[in-house]
Amino acid sequence: MNFFEKIANYIVLHAASIYGGHVRNSYYKNSKNGDKISEKLILKLIKRNKNTAYGKKYDFKNIKSIKDYQDKVPFSLYDNYQEYINETIKTGKQNLITKDKIEFLAKTSGTTGVMKRIPVVKKVKKIYSDSVSVFVNIIQKEMAKRGHHYGRGLNLVEIETAKTVGGIKEGLISSYTIQSSGKVADIITCIPKEALKCGEESDMKYIKAFYGLKDRDLTFIASVFTSTITDLMKYIIENHVLLIRDIKNGKISDCIDIPADIKAKLNKKLKPDPKRAKELQMIMKKPTNQLIKKIWPKISVVIGIGTGEFSGFARKLREYCGEDVAFLNETYASSECFIGNSTEVNAKDYFLLYQSAFFEFIPVDDEESRPLLFHELKEGELYEIVITNLSGLYRYRIKDVIRVTRFVGKVPMIKFAYRKQQLINITGVKLTSEHISNAITNFENRTNIKILEYCIYPDTNVSPWRMSLFIETSSKVNRNQQNEINQIFDEELAKENKEHGRMLKIGETSPTCIHIIEEQTFKKYRDLRISEGASQNQVKSIRLITTDKQLDFFKRAIKKNCDQ
Repeated sequence: MNFFEKIANYIVLHAASIYGGHVRNSYYKNSKNGDKISEKLILKLIKRNKNTAYGKKYDFKNIKSIKDYQDKVPFSLYDNYQEYINETIKTGKQNLITKDKIEFLAKTSGTTGVMKRIPVVKKVKKIYSDSVSVFVNIIQKEMAKRGHHYGRGLNLVEIETAKTVGGIKEGLISSYTIQSSGKVADIITCIPKEALKCGEESDMKYIKAFYGLKDRDLTFIASVFTSTITDLMKYIIENHVLLIRDIKNGKISDCIDIPADIKAKLNKKLKPDPKRAKELQMIMKKPTNQLIKKIWPKISVVIGIGTGEFSGFARKLREYCGEDVAFLNETYASSECFIGNSTEVNAKDYFLLYQSAFFEFIPVDDEESRPLLFHELKEGELYEIVITNLSGLYRYRIKDVIRVTRFVGKVPMIKFAYRKQQLINITGVKLTSEHISNAITNFENRTNIKILEYCIYPDTNVSPWRMSLFIETSSKVNRNQQNEINQIFDEELAKENKEHGRMLKIGETSPTCIHIIEEQTFKKYRDLRISEGASQNQVKSIRLITTDKQLDFFKRAIKKNCDQ
């Protein structure tokens, strides 16, 4: 950065940090009145939207209380809105599900069926921009702890958008989040805005790696998932010769697939940097566990979801970073709603953003009871989330189950437990991703086998049924260990889910069969999904195998000397 860029970066970082600190403090300050704020929010939404097509259908004008709302308006899924949304997409017609103008459509990954487009109205923008400011506050504090007062970050979140026939912008919700931060992102991140317009069909891994490596003074890396960061580091290791050569020459290679006009603009601004190239060359001669810290000595914080099913990526990322770098578990959000914000580094739970939606919670062990409000929840219990958002979704079941970890005032701190449709329920054994994740961690501690990634398949083709567990490890496992590790995993899973242990004991379930698979199998699967059209920022690690195609893919990757 030149002198003026450093000044601009410093001013923006500190101004956004001050505002972000104010936002975070307001979360806590207002938490004691969270229930009243939540009630006011839902009644205001109902009154405002009473003359929409959806409001007329469910008699919004006669809803005067939360009880009225729960009595008159049924739970909903995407299918209940698809007709309205399709009409808005095709014609631009508004006032169907919300009085506010729909200005964006958040595209889901389409992993569970038809691609969904979730409406987003303008007032949501403040929720997202406030969240970004909280992150900047955390980043700036972590930088200051390490004696750094300016520095850019590497943003790995896509911002590409398109327009529907009706003229409404559409793209990933992460695109909308970044755009909500306005020019702040341009000043505090290292990738030129022209490069971010290349589109997902372009070689964006190269672009991100190239501009990231060029900037020695990076202070943070931000992504939706930690898996995106670990994938980028693998890319850098595998392609460092090309990247370093291009940094030395100050030119993006002709072989890199990005639009010619954008490449020309980027090359015009680039200058040869043999000094940085030589430094990188020395580092990459022998990549070590603390590779990120060696490439970027000023790195202070890494942002990305690293809990639950992403805990394996977080562990790998910790190896890349060393112990000095702080981790921030990004946000808990979906295309439909901004649910929770991580307000401290290294925290594994989220502050429920009661201002962003009206939340109801269905107790997992009593689904027929009245849905609870957030101040009625109990610490340690599991609940399915139901949302009424600011953009026209009412009592919408996103199929996420959360666990309450503690309370701040009347507002719960929560963490994601599992996706409801990913619950295994065979012969009475109900296994959640939380059960599996905890068993995996305890299994690693007992066996010293480090599991990089895993997925499960409920195999009902054998009698009695069994769970097949496909694991990618950084440890060598030979055939002689197979029966022993199968038994250890089942013992740990039985501690998490007593019914699993009971069913094993009475012979209603066969022992788990663990398959060791080839290295980078999960990376290859994510690359396959991306090549099929899924967005990099929405391709989560597969945890439950549900199709024959998925099963065949992982079966082909089983190491021969470990297969039973």
